[in-house]
Amino acid sequence: MNKMKVITLSCALLCMLCVACNTQTKERELTVREALAARRSVRFYTNDTITNKELLDILWAANGPSRENRRTAPSAINAQDINLYVCTAYGVSHYEAASQTLKAITEQDIRPLFMGQNKFMLSAPVIILLISDLKAFGERIPLEYSANLGRIDGGIVSENISLYCTSVGLGTVPCAPPMDNDSIRSVLGLDEAQLPLMYHPIGWPEN
Repeated sequence: MNKMKVITLSCALLCMLCVACNTQTKERELTVREALAARRSVRFYTNDTITNKELLDILWAANGPSRENRRTAPSAINAQDINLYVCTAYGVSHYEAASQTLKAITEQDIRPLFMGQNKFMLSAPVIILLISDLKAFGERIPLEYSANLGRIDGGIVSENISLYCTSVGLGTVPCAPPMDNDSIRSVLGLDEAQLPLMYHPIGWPEN
């Protein structure tokens, strides 16, 4: 994929997400305590869109840059192994944490590759797929053990997503059904050390 195609696809994905500014955004974000108390699993969403800014705010809260060489989510030995992929019916983009931008990866709809039995997630305007790059842990940690660390790190990022979405009035639910890992890797250009973990459908709650 050449540079111009990447830019065009990125713009198309972002335009799809920000068709209109959503009126449901809360005037005041909840405190951490309030978000913890209000958090719930949401599986049914309205047809309202998520804007570009709202999406990037979610991604930053999930695992964005905080301080120098640090992220909003801790990771084992600060490996920063969790990568976030934004998946829609129009394709997939990778969250570039350093620049806080989205890089288009493919125009293919890969949601059926990890949906499992969760057909409800197709109604969500955005799905964030969490993938751990086990190579980030280095050679001193055996691959089989690094997979455990990756799953733990993924759980931390998942909770960040849940709490932030709750704080701004969005709905989500963490999902981890059996996935077609080989096909996901093939489409996204990943190697066997990159482990799909789970995903979060995100949208405005129906009720």
